[in-house]
Amino acid sequence: MIVALFYALIDRWLFVRAKVQKSFKMFFLFPVVICGLLWGYFHIMSEPLPPFTMEDAVEFATNDNGTVTDVFPKNIDKWEGQIDGYRVERETATKETGKEKYFITFTERWNTGKVKGFSSFSYEVERGSLTASGSEGNEPPYYK
Repeated sequence: MIVALFYALIDRWLFVRAKVQKSFKMFFLFPVVICGLLWGYFHIMSEPLPPFTMEDAVEFATNDNGTVTDVFPKNIDKWEGQIDGYRVERETATKETGKEKYFITFTERWNTGKVKGFSSFSYEVERGSLTASGSEGNEPPYYK
């Protein structure tokens, strides 16, 4: 009802201005000025986002369950252990490629003395964005 009354007032105002043959410039300029003022107000009043750090990027890349990153360290670190007789090393590494833009690599190396191998995959991470960047190596034999 309030919107209908507002519309009726504007319509009546425009009708009177047209009858007197006054300019409509203010009618078209008014919404643009109001939008600009509101944008400026909200821009000044909103708090800036905190910086997006390497640790935030790794957390963003590893926060989902049921993905290939589940077995890797959830922070920039290495893990070493034994799996089915293989000595396994898993590493989560990161490198800054731009302002708040990071390249995260997950690397897995294994060996038993006779059999050696590695697997690696990487992501490009920005605030709210995760893009697969590439992979290389073989699937570890203890996953089969």
